[in-house]
Amino acid sequence: MFQPKSFFIAGLKILGVLTIVWSFVQIAPVVLQFYYVYNQPDMMPANDLSNYRLSLIFQVVYPIVLVSIGVYLLKSGEALIQFAFRGWDEKNEEGIGQLFRLFMKLAGLVLIIYSIPTAFQLLSNVLFISSAKIIGTSNQMNYIVQNLVSTVVNLLLGLYLLRSGNIFYKIGFNNTKETD
Repeated sequence: MFQPKSFFIAGLKILGVLTIVWSFVQIAPVVLQFYYVYNQPDMMPANDLSNYRLSLIFQVVYPIVLVSIGVYLLKSGEALIQFAFRGWDEKNEEGIGQLFRLFMKLAGLVLIIYSIPTAFQLLSNVLFISSAKIIGTSNQMNYIVQNLVSTVVNLLLGLYLLRSGNIFYKIGFNNTKETD
């Protein structure tokens, strides 16, 4: 019989590596944006340009957050393990149902990590819109409208799956007898 916690810990370490790699992919567009904005001082009025530069800080933060999460998952992830397995009763679950819950928890973590860049981009756009006075902000507003609901849903659903995911478990295993 497999130990779900052991598989979860191994899965966390794999997700840690993938998150670190993904953070490097996410940093390239941010560096290019910074280069463009700091080398084009005439692209917008001075006040809006300084506000835009400030909003870019949020875009620099999320690759750093992703690296930090990746390193944390790779090293231990102990608080996350405690959160995910609080109240877990391995004795009452067998076979495929236990494996399903385990992968649900990992899927929840993936949803959370996947949502981080969009969440920071949303914060960046909100900050820019709230401070820009002269130039149009319709592109930033469109991005917020298009991505706000899906990002919030991903974050909340990710937390729910990481913590329990009982609704999905009941749908999938309501009337079945589990076997190994």
